[in-house]
Amino acid sequence: ILLMVVILGALYFTNPNGSSNIQIPFLPSRTKIQDLQINDALIKVEVADNKDTRRKGLGGKTSLGDNEGMLFIFSETKKHSFWMKGLKFPLDFVWIKDNQVVDIILNAPPPTTNQKDEDIPIYLPNTEVDKVLEVNSGVVERLKIKEGDMLKLE
Repeated sequence: ILLMVVILGALYFTNPNGSSNIQIPFLPSRTKIQDLQINDALIKVEVADNKDTRRKGLGGKTSLGDNEGMLFIFSETKKHSFWMKGLKFPLDFVWIKDNQVVDIILNAPPPTTNQKDEDIPIYLPNTEVDKVLEVNSGVVERLKIKEGDMLKLE
């Protein structure tokens, strides 16, 4: 048993980019951090590209840095819905299809204290998307992000 734990641990900790197809249920998954460029702006994003990371989202975080966010990547292009259960700060949503900004929602407020789940707003884009970027409220205006802008994930 000890040998198996050592082998699985070595597989997990020696992967330099943190991405792996090997799922080890008793070890925490590594956070994938990448640079996202929109126009001249560079945003450090935590990548949520699987069911578990997308479900957790930004839940549990108390804040984001000025040029930080979370990028949700989906294998299916559709109108993906989002809500802000468990969040403590307002967000801007940037809806993306084929690496182009197609819709934006500014200043989505967090739920109020004791707000029932069924009363928490659900946010949807105007069109189908394959990515969604969440950043602090005000970042979209500060970085002058607008529909039609292209992005590059590095």
